[in-house]
Order: sequence, then C-alpha cells, then structure tokens
Amino acid sequence: MSSVAPAALAQAVSTAREGAASGISQEQALALSARLDALEQQNNELRDQVSDLKAQVGAGEQAIRQDIAAQPKVTLSNARPQISTPDGAFKFALRSVVQFDAADYDVKPLRTDNDLASGTNFRRARLGFDGTAFKDWNFALWAEFGGTGGESAVLNQAYLEYAGFKPFGADTEFRIRAGAWATPVGLEDATSNTESLFLERAAAAELVRGQAAGDGRTGVGIFANGQRWYGSAVWTGKTVGVPATPEYDQQSGYILRAAINPFRGQDYDVHLGGTITGVLSAADTAAGPAESQVLRLRERPEVRVDGTRLVDTGNINAKSLTTYGVEAGASYKAFYVAGEWFKFDVNRSSLTAAASPFDPSFTGWYVQGAYALTGERHIWAAANGGFRGIRPDKAFNPKKNTWGAWELAARYSVLDLNDEDGAPGRAAPSGGIRGGEQKITTVGLNWYPNSVVRFLLDYQFVDVNRLSATGGDLGENVDIVSFRTQVAF
Repeated sequence: MSSVAPAALAQAVSTAREGAASGISQEQALALSARLDALEQQNNELRDQVSDLKAQVGAGEQAIRQDIAAQPKVTLSNARPQISTPDGAFKFALRSVVQFDAADYDVKPLRTDNDLASGTNFRRARLGFDGTAFKDWNFALWAEFGGTGGESAVLNQAYLEYAGFKPFGADTEFRIRAGAWATPVGLEDATSNTESLFLERAAAAELVRGQAAGDGRTGVGIFANGQRWYGSAVWTGKTVGVPATPEYDQQSGYILRAAINPFRGQDYDVHLGGTITGVLSAADTAAGPAESQVLRLRERPEVRVDGTRLVDTGNINAKSLTTYGVEAGASYKAFYVAGEWFKFDVNRSSLTAAASPFDPSFTGWYVQGAYALTGERHIWAAANGGFRGIRPDKAFNPKKNTWGAWELAARYSVLDLNDEDGAPGRAAPSGGIRGGEQKITTVGLNWYPNSVVRFLLDYQFVDVNRLSATGGDLGENVDIVSFRTQVAF
C-alpha cells in the first residue's frame, strides 16, 4: 500500500509555488503539477482504505457481540445456578431444599401408647432441577431424601407441562401438566413449604392435602391464572412409591380450586377462594373378585420429628370422600392474617351400609396471623393463588447494621375426627367414630437472614380429647418446642 503523508504533500505544493515564483521553466512546472496530482490521488486512496478498514473492524466487532449474545447465559440468582439462552426459550436450573428440625415433646399424662420421641430430623432434603424447552415446554425432576423420620429416598415430583396454549389471551397463563407433583388444595397449601409461617401447615390443611394431593401425587391437570385470579382442575392417582398394602386398583381422585384477589394496592392484598377435592374411588386392597376399599383420616401434631398421629379414625369401609374448603386472607403492610375451614364427607361402601346407616362427616379449621417486625409484606401471587412468604428487604450484615427480616406469628387450629362418638364411659354407638379432637395453639419467631436461609422457632400447646372404643379417656396435652434450620434455592 503506497501512502503519502500530509506533510509531504504540503511540501510538494510549497516547492511548486516557490519554483513558479523563482522563474522555473514550463516543463519543470508541469512536472511538479503532475507530481502534485499523483500525491493527491494517493492520499485519496489511502483515505478510502482507512475507511474500509474501519468498516471491517466495526463489522467484526458487531459479529463478535452477536456471537457472545447468542451464547447460553449462566447466572447465580439467590444461590440457584441457572443456564438459559438469551431469548429464554431454553432454561435449566438446579434446585435444592434442606430443612433440619429439632423438637422436644412434653406429654401429659404420659402412657405407653403416646410417648413421643424428642430429637432431630431432616424434614426435607430435596435435590432436583426445573427446565424449559422450546419456550413452551416446562419440566421438573426432584428427589426427596428427607421426610418424617422413616422414609427412604423417593421421587418428589416429575412432570411435563405445556404452556403455549393461550385460550384466554396472551396475558393469561394456561398450563397443561402430566406426571407427579403437589397441586395446592387451599390457601395454606398455596404457600411454598419453604416460605410458610410455621414448621408445618395447620393439621386440617395437611389432612386435606393427604387425601388426593400432596407431594409425589400422580395426575393430569390444567392450571390457569391472570393477574388477580387462579383456577385449577386436576385428576389425581396414587402417590409415587410402594404402598404399605398391595393395591389391585389404585385410588383415583380430583382437585378443583379457584381463588381471586378482589382488592389490591401498594400496601395491601385480599384473598378469597374455595376448594372441592376428594377421592372418587378408594384403592382396592383385595385380590380377586372381592373388594376391600377403606379410607383412614389421621394427622400428627404440627411438627414431624416424631411421626405419631394423635387423632385417627382408623380404617373406615368407604368407597369415596369429598372435602369442601373455603379460604380467606389479607395482608396490610407488615400485618398478615389468613384462615380456612374444611368439611370431610365420607361415603361408606354398600357392604357396610346396613351396619352403619349414616355416612360420617368431620371438620377442621384454623386461623393464623403474623407481623413482620422489620416491615416486609406478604404479597399475593397469582401463579398458585396464594400469599408468598416475606423476603428480607436488607440481608443480614452486621457491618452495615442490617439484620435481615424478623417476624412474629401465631395460629390456632382445630381438627375434629369424631362423629356420633357417644358419651364417655360407654361403648361407641354403631357406626360411630372416635377419631379424637385436636386443638393446637402455636406461637413462633422467624428470622430470615437473606433470601436463601431461614430459622424458625415454634412453641405449640396441643390439646387432644379422645375416647377409646369402650369409652375410656385417651385425652392428652402436649407441649412442643421446635426449631428449624433451612436452606432453599
């Protein structure tokens, strides 16, 4: 590449002028003029070449930026590793939940049949992944290594979901799912177990959850939600795992739930909702032409270090069950209150209708509230139709004089599994059920150092009123102090 410096060009022009002024010949002047023209042409070519080089460099830089932008992005949000394409069409995230509980039980009166084991337990120890493929297909696979003390590792959830169908408009989520997962069956269940106020859900809410929903429950369902409403309809089957009793026809059930957020503002949310769920056909545990269908309603205190159930109907010869639930809640700034009421209607099998002429019914309810000492608010979320737990506005950092989020909570719950139970000191009437009535008062203090770690301290007073089959008193009072350490992302 030839080049002419601007200084050389100026010197040539100056030389030509000096030559003309000093009286050089015409031939010399023409030669100088020709040289000047050549220099100008070379300079123009050089300028064009520089412009071409700049354009090539700019195009190369743009191509590099495009290549970088097209590469998968690796992020670490709240300790959760995630890989995604720039357009979000493909995503893959690792997930984990670890909850380590400790509890001390004080039972009065203490008998051989009601002694509860104080100690520790990994309530949940989950590891898995969530993902998205081709923008509209969602999937998840989680394993559970924790439980209530005696379980082995099981499948917690595994499902495939299609979210590309938009029958109610582009702004409305509509999902069709198949596999195994936990569908919310009420307000308490709509809040993630990693964000709940206490170590466990209220006993009545947990009992409803265990009939046709709960972790690892197989099913096929549809879910839809807008900004201020939620609805779901799910057919459910068995829970993943080997049943304690062989089953020759698996249980089938259903869940129907709707919830709305009728009033919302910057500082408040109001929730209303209802659920109908049940067992369409109880599992058949008898081989051959004979049928054996039973349902059993029982529940632990609202902590799981010991797995003993304090209220229990025993096996009821029944073919189906229907549960009705109503739910309400509200948050205003740092205050939160919620409650639910449930009714369980059991449909006895025809084989026992003569001996038990009536179908038993049971009830349960709870009311709970919380106050965030550091000012955070429980916000309503449409994805599950319920409230989220609080998240600290400022993470724990003593150097900056910030201490995370602190919250006080209280709950009163009642679960009544008695029906036509008769009088104390007498045998139960024909068809009567003495499952017992459990009342629990709980107060708690929760600390959220950051969005990943939580600590929960609960005190429970459990009051159980229950009669034996012959009318004896099986009532008891239990004081429970429990503590949870949690890591979740």
